[in-house]
Amino acid sequence: MSFEESENGFRIAGSVTAKALVKAQEMVHEGMPLSELCEKVEAELRVQGCEPAFPLNVSIDSVAAHYTPSSMDTDSVIPKSSVVKIDAGAHYKGYIADSAVTVSFNPDAERIVRASRESLLEALSHIRRDIRLGDLGGLIEAKIRSYGVNPIVDLTGHTIRRYELHAGVSVPNVANGVSFRFTPGVAVAIEPFTTYGVGKIKEDSVGKIFRGLRRVRTPTRLDERILEYALGTRKGMPFTDRWLVSFASKEEVYNSIIRLVRAGGIYEYKVLLEKSGGLVAQFEHTIFMSNDGPVVTTKREDESLPI
Repeated sequence: MSFEESENGFRIAGSVTAKALVKAQEMVHEGMPLSELCEKVEAELRVQGCEPAFPLNVSIDSVAAHYTPSSMDTDSVIPKSSVVKIDAGAHYKGYIADSAVTVSFNPDAERIVRASRESLLEALSHIRRDIRLGDLGGLIEAKIRSYGVNPIVDLTGHTIRRYELHAGVSVPNVANGVSFRFTPGVAVAIEPFTTYGVGKIKEDSVGKIFRGLRRVRTPTRLDERILEYALGTRKGMPFTDRWLVSFASKEEVYNSIIRLVRAGGIYEYKVLLEKSGGLVAQFEHTIFMSNDGPVVTTKREDESLPI
């Protein structure tokens, strides 16, 4: 693909993601089933001509990331007085956008919500061609700590390539020595996570999101079909068992995925929790460095951004 085709693809995915997130913010409410929110937002991405780059993440309170309801989880709802992080992404012909907002029904979370939003804006205001990603981390950390809260040090943003949501280079939320420079053709997701807690994560025992890794021996036809979906249809991008309910019963699909995880054919993203149980907030945008400078591909119409 040419540079122009790549830029156009990232822009389309970003615009679609932005519109879907606006609708998510408008519809989410206390008591809303998580499965309903996910299905409606994912459907919105498809209606606009894209596919989800990953299952909608709806991470609540001390859950930091990687939570989406499974096909068997139809009872979970948005709790009262909760802090809800909605992380959405579309892909257009493999070009990916990744963006997140926090919707808080808890007034006690005001400082972490403001710190996450304002630290993202701080990073955006300093983005320029050839800036080192480690320098952005220092700016993000300083802004977060100015609110008297903590960054989550082991969660980061990331570079993005075609069909690769996490393309190998981290965009830190604290000062560090990452020397990778933001040059034309590069896309990055910047996502400050903030908390009243200790600022570290731990993994839950289970995962709700999966992606294909490699071909392995498949003992059943269903296993073979799911692995082909993960590696072929999804091209290694994340997916959820909710998208496979037409393959077999919910229980059969889930058990097949777990067999493939154990065989090494599929990767399971563990749900990530703030280690001390602290509330967590998150905001995120995707930025593409064009020949004319940085473009926030996921900018929403209601936003005023520094670039």
